Amino acid sequence: MHIVSTFGNVDFAKNMMMNQSMKGVEVERKVFPDGEKYFRLLGDVSGKEVSVVGNTNNDSEILEFLFLLDAAKEDNPSKLTAVVPYFGYARQHTLYKKGEAISAKVLIKALSDYADNIVTVDIHDASSFKYSNKTCSDFSASGSIADYFRGRKIDLVMAPDDGAFLRAKEIAGTLGCKSGFMNKKRIDSTTVEYNMDHIDAADSNVLLVDDIISTGGTILRSMEIIRNSGAASVFVAATHGLFVNGVDSKISGLCNELVVTDTIKSAYSKINVSQKLSGFIAGD
Repeated sequence: MHIVSTFGNVDFAKNMMMNQSMKGVEVERKVFPDGEKYFRLLGDVSGKEVSVVGNTNNDSEILEFLFLLDAAKEDNPSKLTAVVPYFGYARQHTLYKKGEAISAKVLIKALSDYADNIVTVDIHDASSFKYSNKTCSDFSASGSIADYFRGRKIDLVMAPDDGAFLRAKEIAGTLGCKSGFMNKKRIDSTTVEYNMDHIDAADSNVLLVDDIISTGGTILRSMEIIRNSGAASVFVAATHGLFVNGVDSKISGLCNELVVTDTIKSAYSKINVSQKLSGFIAGD
């Protein structure tokens, strides 16, 4: 299989290519004086299986992603896969107010126009896939997260809400420990109360997991409750670390360790999901 990558995902793609069945394709990139961008594949992918790797949280990268998919498709590959380590805009997957754009739908349809199939990693809401007329698969990073914390004597894996509980349960199952989630109770239109009254975390090593850390508000509130419950230590892990407004520094300063996967490169990207993903795509 041949791998083409957007500029922002070059390191992720290189890790994927540690799978010996995968070979990289160089990309020529130019910017014309009027600001228009130019992309050209420097390898022949005609009749070959090709995966184009790109994230969709950066508008410039989205454009490059689509251009590279088109360049690959023009060379008539035998199969073309769009690999999206972090699918941005997945939280805009349905119509909330009249007049809105359903951003996830726009992106899924655009990728589907070029690719034969789409592979994501822990997409925030898989209902976005309903907008595609191609096969869509979501790869779980739970195994990679569990592997990282194996041997850390984790007693309890917690999710910040019931929507993330399945992930916590999967990781806890691998680590052989308990799992749970924060209770959320809406008090009024602006106030939400969190608690973990149904779980005893006293003297426990707790791993708090989520799919995305963006502004970090939910994670910070959950950490405070876990600490106040008498936990011995608190570790925080997520698949995607956006870390808006430098919230990573605040989180890392209040927990024993903060880690995320390599879907979005940061100083906390200590969990490699790219190599397992390559095996998933290659069918190993």
